[in-house]
Amino acid sequence: MAKDAGGILVALATGLLLVMFLPTRFTPVLLMIAPLLPALALDDRRALAGWLAAGVIYGLVWQGWVHSLRPTVDSGDAVMVTGRVVTLPEAVHGRQRFLLRPAAIEGRRGGLPRRIRVSIYAPTPRVSAGERWRMKLRLRRPRGFMNPVRFDYERWLASRHIDATAYLVAPESAERLTPATGLVHWRSVLSERIGDMSGTDGPGRALLQGLVTGDRRAFTDGIWDVLRATGTSHLMAISGLHIGLMAAAGYGLGGRLWAWLRLPGRRRLTATLTAFSAAGAYAALAGFALPTTRALVMFAVLAFAALAGRRVAPVRLLLLAAVVLLLLDPASVLSAGFWLSFLAVALIIMVARGRRLGRLNGLWQIQIGLLVGLAPISGLFFGSWSPLGLLANLVLLPLFSLIIVPVALIGTASGLVWPHGGGILLGAAAGLLNRLMAAGDWLLAKGMTEWPLDPAGFWTWLSMAAALILLLAPSGTPLRPLALPMALTFFLAEPRGLPRGSVEVTWLEVGQGNSAVIRTAHHIQVIDTGPAWSGGGNAAAFTLLPFLAERGIRTVDRLIVTHADRDHRGGLNALDSAVAIRRIDAGEPLADFPEARACRAGIQWSVDGIRFRYLWPDRAHRSEGNEASCVLLMEAPGGRVLFTGDIDAAIEARIAADLNAPVTVIEAPHHGSRTGSSDALLDAAQPAHAVVSAGFRNPYGMPHAETIARLRCRRIRVHDLGRTGSLRLLLAPEEPPTVWGMRPHRGRLSHESPALRRFRAGRQIHYDRRHYAVLDGEIDQPTCGN
Repeated sequence: MAKDAGGILVALATGLLLVMFLPTRFTPVLLMIAPLLPALALDDRRALAGWLAAGVIYGLVWQGWVHSLRPTVDSGDAVMVTGRVVTLPEAVHGRQRFLLRPAAIEGRRGGLPRRIRVSIYAPTPRVSAGERWRMKLRLRRPRGFMNPVRFDYERWLASRHIDATAYLVAPESAERLTPATGLVHWRSVLSERIGDMSGTDGPGRALLQGLVTGDRRAFTDGIWDVLRATGTSHLMAISGLHIGLMAAAGYGLGGRLWAWLRLPGRRRLTATLTAFSAAGAYAALAGFALPTTRALVMFAVLAFAALAGRRVAPVRLLLLAAVVLLLLDPASVLSAGFWLSFLAVALIIMVARGRRLGRLNGLWQIQIGLLVGLAPISGLFFGSWSPLGLLANLVLLPLFSLIIVPVALIGTASGLVWPHGGGILLGAAAGLLNRLMAAGDWLLAKGMTEWPLDPAGFWTWLSMAAALILLLAPSGTPLRPLALPMALTFFLAEPRGLPRGSVEVTWLEVGQGNSAVIRTAHHIQVIDTGPAWSGGGNAAAFTLLPFLAERGIRTVDRLIVTHADRDHRGGLNALDSAVAIRRIDAGEPLADFPEARACRAGIQWSVDGIRFRYLWPDRAHRSEGNEASCVLLMEAPGGRVLFTGDIDAAIEARIAADLNAPVTVIEAPHHGSRTGSSDALLDAAQPAHAVVSAGFRNPYGMPHAETIARLRCRRIRVHDLGRTGSLRLLLAPEEPPTVWGMRPHRGRLSHESPALRRFRAGRQIHYDRRHYAVLDGEIDQPTCGN
């Protein structure tokens, strides 16, 4: 059995990973695998398949349990919730945000959400870590926008065990039941004390708080920019490096205690238990954050294997630690940190295996291996790579390991009993960190920023895999000198462009608003920028801007703001700050952009073989508000698309006369409102597809049931962005249109299902499963003509 232990671990881990990463549409396949377990487990020749099925079953049961903890989709009314604040509350732009562990929810039967992410949009009450509260909350299932950007909000929530989001209603009724107590309160107090003892308001203060207590609330965008550009963000996450340092210090202390106190048993036992206690205490100090917990589990597996006197191969130990962590928390694989930490340790093992590494030479080889080996994961999760990481970590890793972290911990501990002495140590550490950040700012000013990494295609990934194998191979391996040139193809690769005559349109999910990006062979045009909200935020910050940045788009050739309503121009200033905009067309004057030109019927232009023409507003018709919306017709060899803004039925009748041929896709006017998508427009346009840009569970009841009925009865495929997520349309010459919805294809079991009803009982939209694009969850709804 020992010989098969590695295979068993791999099979079990593979089963768990299948559940977490296979798209939801493949869940029936997983359910077919599960019943095979009893038969396979009895046959030694097929035992590994049985363990694979065991992993699948475990993952499905765990995921089903998680979904059972989420609020029901129809829970629209506010409920009283009693719970404890279990994180350090954040206060940004007048809003408080924190995690609440509920103890009771009014009217809730069965399991409670593990954590609720609560927002307070009011100056009072002020919430502190560790307090118990009774407050009236409007609960929501953990749902976010689904766009082709790397940050996935729903996956982020799932990886942090957040089963519901909520906001406070009736703030005056919130009641503090008990004052702040417990570990999280002590962390908050200690973080403030560290900041005070550091004697500085510079970045060193925030970095010390992050290093010791994991409190990164004071990290500014400038701090994060420096950390990302230098590849040193991992130094601020209390994880393997910090837990290893504490464990090493604890091991040395435990050995000395065994000798001084003449304790019974073996010296290794005392030293190992002391090391684990020290590492566990530091993990508690950091609030048992996910990176900390990962590192602690890895150390525990290693330590107790050593205590058992078992000589286990390092790779197998690493695999065992990964499986233990997966069994404890399958959702940990959803975070980049899981892959970065385990892959980093695996790379170190592979670099060190079979080599005699001197101190400097060994550190250099390990850093090269980590820099190149972690690049694919960095590109996959973050879309960037830090060339400075090699030199920065060669300098900063020893500096943090030998000076900064020990001084910070000793200063914090001594400051509890001797504030003056602790202040001296923390002040010195903060001063050093201030100087390091100043050096990082200087490098940023000189253009030493992150390297965008967006490799394209199967062959670049294959080239990188081969380069990594050759780089880690022993000296003298044939073709080893080709490792670095092969790796360069990965770092220098760029996404494949579109040929002339082809066009890609991406409608982003931005909530109750609109934003679309049109990409041709050499030009980018954007229609609307999504909504802005009363708190000062805007949807473009995490939809449109990341979409452009991750594709290396630094210039927008033409921005069309259909009209001046906030749900269409909300991200305009943010977009202007992030990219160069060569021309702005608008249906109404924009106060901050007097250079914007009016869009008028008859204006037309062509780029890369694609023709654009405004159909509205009419030059002779003075209009404002929704009636002033720019209406744009895009004509490509592969099809035609009509962008309509928020026009009403009267204007639809006017532009219908200009549609001398059917369109492939129509943007449902005014987010699918009752008065939009009139018979006159639909009869003239004869679209095959309709895009509805309306927010999920929006308060306006859009899209309206009558509008859906009009579209459905013409057998038009409806793509409701609030349910399907973003939509990608590709039109190429002499090829049928390709339409691709994000949520049905990208959705995993950790995501919300696209088949959930939009509104509460009595207000559902009457969807027809036959014509409502790929979503067939509402089969009980009346069909067209009922």
